[in-house]
Amino acid sequence: MRVRIVTDSTADLPPGWIAEEGITVVPVYVRFGEEVYRDDLEISREVFYRRLRAGRILPQTAAPSPGDFEVVYRQLGEEAEVILSIHVASAFSAVCHAARLAAQAITRPRVYVFDSGQVSMGLGWQVRYAARWAREGSSPEEILRHLQALRPRVRLLATVEDVNYLHRSGRIDWIRAFAAALLHLKPLIEVHEGRATLLERVRTWHRAVERLSEIAAQRTDLEALAILHADARDAAQDLARRLQERRAMEIPILQACPAIGAHVGPGAVGIARVER
Repeated sequence: MRVRIVTDSTADLPPGWIAEEGITVVPVYVRFGEEVYRDDLEISREVFYRRLRAGRILPQTAAPSPGDFEVVYRQLGEEAEVILSIHVASAFSAVCHAARLAAQAITRPRVYVFDSGQVSMGLGWQVRYAARWAREGSSPEEILRHLQALRPRVRLLATVEDVNYLHRSGRIDWIRAFAAALLHLKPLIEVHEGRATLLERVRTWHRAVERLSEIAAQRTDLEALAILHADARDAAQDLARRLQERRAMEIPILQACPAIGAHVGPGAVGIARVER
């Protein structure tokens, strides 16, 4: 049975992995005023972050429409019997809802929509694992069972340079209560199972990056690790160096897509990890 994997652009998967695993990516929309772009297709990350730092118009994002998903599902249905559509946490975005509406509108192929409970490469790892299971011949039901077991093992740790971006995005409820207190502090945030939790508040950016590496290194049973950054390559490379001093494993450094950068702001860095 031919199974195809679909996700959205917030997964932050590198192009090489997308091509290698045969993953289909549906772009989220990014808007600067009246200008609307499909994430990563019609605006590059370099151009996006340059405009974001200029700050003249702050970007907004919107989920793909059910119609966008329906077009993709019908196209893939010409060669696949089943689609697994794996997306950003429904607690933070309407993407899953749009995908479910599209799945309900068609009879072929069969479409299963899975809420990853994650963002960025927290989602990306789940998508990559699912694509490998599909390539190895696992049935849709087996892949869904594997995903259910994998989801609680995925955690994303992050810090942001300017908490005002998270505050304006409205995606994390407790940010409103803590925004004033966090203006001169750096929050360490963990995303797990569809919830964003404030772990710590530290005074300096250097200490925030240091604590990210310390927290990530506390686990000795890591299966996979990736570092994300929002136009903060130097901080990401510093974080990678700190982690590689503690463990010998490949650690890809990936730039967050515009749809993620719009909500976390320039300078954010994070670690997406899979625990055994």
